Formats: sequence, C-alpha cells, structure tokens
Amino acid sequence: MTFGKKLAEQRKRQNLSQDELAKMVGIHANVLGRYERDLANPSVETATKLAEALEVSLDYLVGKTDLEMDKSIRDKILTIQKLPDEEREHIVFTLDALLRDAKTRSAYGIIR
Repeated sequence: MTFGKKLAEQRKRQNLSQDELAKMVGIHANVLGRYERDLANPSVETATKLAEALEVSLDYLVGKTDLEMDKSIRDKILTIQKLPDEEREHIVFTLDALLRDAKTRSAYGIIR
C-alpha cells in the first residue's frame, strides 16, 4: 500500500477531516489531499509530523512495516529505554520469559 493510501486510511480511521489533520501538522488541506492521492511526497519533517499526529510510526506510513504500533506500547518502550541499564535488563529478561511462555501456549493451543 502506498504512503498516500495509508495516510488517508489512518486519517479516516480516526475520523479526522483533511482540514483537521492539515491544521494539526501546519500544512494546507489541498497539500494533504495531494499526499493522499500520491501526487506529491511530503518532506521527512512533514511525514514525521503526520505520523505523530496520527499516532503511528513513520515506518508504518512509508510502508517499511505493516505493523501498526499501539501508542501505549510505544510509550512503555520509550519509558523502558530511559531506565538505567540494570533495571532495563531485568525488565527485558522478564518480558522475554513472558513472551516465550505466551508463544509456547499458543503453539500448543493452550488458552488462558
């Protein structure tokens, strides 16, 4: 899917008009319409502002990933990254164990 299609899809999913989103990022609605129709490409700065306004990653908008990062998960990751090394290692160790267990349950069809 193209940048423009993902941009329009996310905007509509959040019930925003082109005018509303354009004002959020400081561009004209006509310019946003050109981005959505893939007639023009935004600067990296503008694309970043669009991603932030829509609360998705820039990678998602530009098609580098199909995974839409949940804002609450992204915020937790950023908080973990700011912790001291030792605390961060403990949290990552615990997450790894929980993820391993969840994958095992899923592989064996165990529902909790």
